[in-house]
Amino acid sequence: MVYSLAEQRMAAELINPRQDEAVVMDLELFAQAVVDSHQSLGATTGGALDLASLPVLLRDMKGGQTLLKEIGLQGRYYTKVVNGKTYVVFKGYSALRETLKGTRYLSTSPKVIAFGIGPEALKSAGRSNAIIMITCYVALDVMQFVMSDEQLYHELFANIITDVAIGTVAMAAGALAAAGAVAIAGTITAIALPAVVVTGGAIIVGLYVGHKLSELSESYQIKKKLGAALLWTGQAVAHGVQKVGKVIHAAHVAMKQKVEEFERRSNRFMNQLERETIWHFGGPDLYNQLYRRH
Repeated sequence: MVYSLAEQRMAAELINPRQDEAVVMDLELFAQAVVDSHQSLGATTGGALDLASLPVLLRDMKGGQTLLKEIGLQGRYYTKVVNGKTYVVFKGYSALRETLKGTRYLSTSPKVIAFGIGPEALKSAGRSNAIIMITCYVALDVMQFVMSDEQLYHELFANIITDVAIGTVAMAAGALAAAGAVAIAGTITAIALPAVVVTGGAIIVGLYVGHKLSELSESYQIKKKLGAALLWTGQAVAHGVQKVGKVIHAAHVAMKQKVEEFERRSNRFMNQLERETIWHFGGPDLYNQLYRRH
C-alpha cells in the first residue's frame, strides 16, 4: 500500500519522539557510566589515578615506550650544561639507534624534544598534559554535577579546583623527579641513568604524590571546606553588591531630589524675575493684563 506524503510525515512525527527519548536515555546512561568509572577508578587507586589523569599517564607511557624503542632498555642518558647551554648526552652504541645517531644534542634539538628528553621537552609535555588534565577534570566534574540531584554550584567549583590542583601538582612532581634524576646523573657521568628508570620513576612519583595529596584532601576535607569558603565568598560578594546597589540607588534618589529642587527654585526665580521686569518696564496695566490682576 502506498501512503500519502502527509500520512508519511505524520507517522515520522509519531516515531521521532521515541527515538529522541531513546537517544537522551542512552546519553544519560553513558554519562552515568563515565561518572561511575571515574569514581571507581579513583577509589580503587586511592586517588592516584582516575579518568582525568589516565590520558596523561597513557601519553607518558607511550612517549617512554617510543624512547625505549629508540635507545633500548639499557639506554642511558643525562643532561650536561656546557658554556651556558644544556646538552643531552647519550651513552651506549649509537649505531643501534635509528634517529638519535649522535652522542650528544642540544636540549632544544627537535630530535630530543620529539622523544620527550631534556628540559624543553618536559616543559612542552607539561603544558600539553596540563591542558588535557584540566579539560578532563572540568568535563568529568561538570558531568558528575549534572548527574547529581544534590550537588550545588559552589561544590562543583570546589571539586574542579581541588581535582585540578592535585592532578597538576602530582604531574609536576613526576616531571621534576625525572628532570632532577637526569640532572643529578649529569654530575656523575659514570652512573648515567637508564631511560626506563627515568620514565618509570617519573610515573611512580606522580602516582605516589597524587595518592598522598588525595589522602590529605580527604583527611582535611579540603573540598568541603573550599566549597564552604566559596559559598561564603559568593554570599559576601552578593551582599556587598546588594549594599553597593542600595548606596547607588540612594545616591541616585538624593541627586534626583536635588535636581528637582534646583529646577523648582530656578523656575520660581525666573518667574519672579519675569514679573518684576514686566512691572518695571511695562507698567501696572500690562502686568495686570498679563497676570489678570485687577
